[in-house]
Amino acid sequence: MPPVCKQNGDSSWVSYGVAELTHLTQKIKNVFRSNVKRRNEKVTKNRYVLTKIIDCILFWGVFELALRGHDKREDSLNTGVFRGLIDFSAELDSSLKDHLTSATAFKGTSKEIQNDLLDCILPGCQNHIKNEISKASFVSVIADETTDVSSISQLVVVFRYILSNGQPVEKFWEFTNPPGHDAKSIPKCIQASLEKVLDKPEKLISQSCDGTNVMSGQHAGVQAFIRRAYKNE
Repeated sequence: MPPVCKQNGDSSWVSYGVAELTHLTQKIKNVFRSNVKRRNEKVTKNRYVLTKIIDCILFWGVFELALRGHDKREDSLNTGVFRGLIDFSAELDSSLKDHLTSATAFKGTSKEIQNDLLDCILPGCQNHIKNEISKASFVSVIADETTDVSSISQLVVVFRYILSNGQPVEKFWEFTNPPGHDAKSIPKCIQASLEKVLDKPEKLISQSCDGTNVMSGQHAGVQAFIRRAYKNE
């Protein structure tokens, strides 16, 4: 007696079964192809949604806007530029709107996804900055350090330079976490950032730091350390 499947599907496969193994093999291949097709369609849709989310992040970056608001609740009156732009895009894009309203596993709007996408975008941006700095004659570094409520020190590094067309620019490079809030730990982090972009140490001609003694001390501060390491500064 030919085997009969108990699930819903093609009547020739479900209701009557398959009397010969050659037909069984063909039916299995058809089911496999059908599953692959559905999966590929889902992957294509997810990739499309992801490109829209990335476009929103790039828009935010071009205009240097705050990515998230202080109130991240769904019913917040001000969810931030990113979420507002996503909601606006969904009104113009039915595929994106359908995804946002029906997705259960991956919606793409959580802060974790935003941070992951930023981490993926950062290396590409840094390579672009390195290429621009390699063509620049001079570079200036800007550094500012702060300690958050959890007592973790965070340092931001920004570069200033002039493009080949004569346009001055100021580009964010990275956030780092110095091991300590002192005149040895902080300059080592700044120097590590400089070594990633400078092909010639003499390109560095200026530095800017905040006003604390640790950062701006003339003899033992961060500025003094950088001056000793980069003679043209």
